[in-house]
Amino acid sequence: MLAVAGAPLTWRRQLWAAYLSRDEAFVAGRSAAHLLGFPGVHPSRPELLLPFAGNSRSSLARIIRSRHYNLVGHQSLDGFEMTTRAETLYTLGLSNPPSSIERWVDALMAEGSLTAADFDSIFARLTNARVRGLTALRRIVLVRDHDTYQPPMSELERLLYKLLDRDELPGFTRQIPFTFEQTAATVDAYIEAWQMIVEGDGRRWHSRREDFERDRIRDNAALAAGFVVIRFTYRMLKSDPEGCVRTLLQTGKWR
Repeated sequence: MLAVAGAPLTWRRQLWAAYLSRDEAFVAGRSAAHLLGFPGVHPSRPELLLPFAGNSRSSLARIIRSRHYNLVGHQSLDGFEMTTRAETLYTLGLSNPPSSIERWVDALMAEGSLTAADFDSIFARLTNARVRGLTALRRIVLVRDHDTYQPPMSELERLLYKLLDRDELPGFTRQIPFTFEQTAATVDAYIEAWQMIVEGDGRRWHSRREDFERDRIRDNAALAAGFVVIRFTYRMLKSDPEGCVRTLLQTGKWR
């Protein structure tokens, strides 16, 4: 790639210079994360992944060396060869706290660009490895498999309210407080015409067990007060919105 003399020194130009200066380079780390659209990742010093053997020094980039270079998942984007989203998260885990990795995993899973299965090849090749951040990454992914993943509440609520805005359903009120005999609660949505409470069941993985009994107490108190309670999970709202609408309509006709 050629640059015109006097052209502004952009981050992408710096990345190209670093990338072309090393054979077998993959764009990785925060550079790959920025190009792949990870939320909150801004341009910074270029980061490249290279085979473990050889010179790890570069005046143009931070070098990440891999003993498993030939097994690293990679993809092409905008002319660069770069690590996949899952591989990028693994390299980010080498230098970023688990809380940041968890936030990125949640965001990418919520938008549908990442699944737990994407990490299978990484964990398979690193079965007995002791690598910084690997244990935390395993834990984060394990509890977000196909059966247990729940998205950030903002994404769950967006899907729930989009569903309830359908023309065939009565009007509803968002985030309305209720006081029952046994407890008080603010519910996600209330359809007054049917005396129906609709909740997005999206507790984060680390609090689901703690909140399970509390949710059941709230549901039972609502039922005792004459309300019907319907809960939809993220997967139900995402994968089968028509089925969710049918459930609401079929329940509503008896109210």
